[in-house]
Parts: sequence; C-alpha cells; structure tokens
Amino acid sequence: MFGVSPAIMSLLAKLGEYGQNAIEKALADKMNGVQTDPDVLADWLHASMVDWHPTLKGRPLADPATRKAAARFLAGIACNLTKTP
Repeated sequence: MFGVSPAIMSLLAKLGEYGQNAIEKALADKMNGVQTDPDVLADWLHASMVDWHPTLKGRPLADPATRKAAARFLAGIACNLTKTP
C-alpha cells in the first residue's frame, strides 16, 4: 500500500491554506468592485510565502522560484473561481 509522507500532507495542507487566502482576497476585491489581476494576487500571495520552507528528509521542497510558481498557480485558480461567467 502506498503511504503518503506526513511532510507531503503538511505541504498540501499549507498550499490549501494559501489557496484559501487567495480566494478570500479575490472575493474581497470582487465585493469592492475590483477585478483581481492574477499576477498582482500572485505577488501578494508570494510575499506571504517568503518564510515558508517545507522540507522532506532534510531536502528543501520549495525554493524561491517554486514558491513563486505555486503562488501564481493558486492566484490563477482563485481568480478563475471568483470571476463572473
């Protein structure tokens, strides 16, 4: 049976938290009549990730470029979820 490492589960949980933060920010912008730009949201989210350094068996999992890419991915999802069809 395949087991998922607690470190991976922690990483996924933290990504979920960051995603939730991005959605909340995009919704707040929408409530204020502002169309959220995904790149601006990604920069905001990336700034909140600066002190996040997940590891697995001592190996870093999220270098600065990876955190930036994760922030843009989550920001894109948040913007897509909150835009009016």
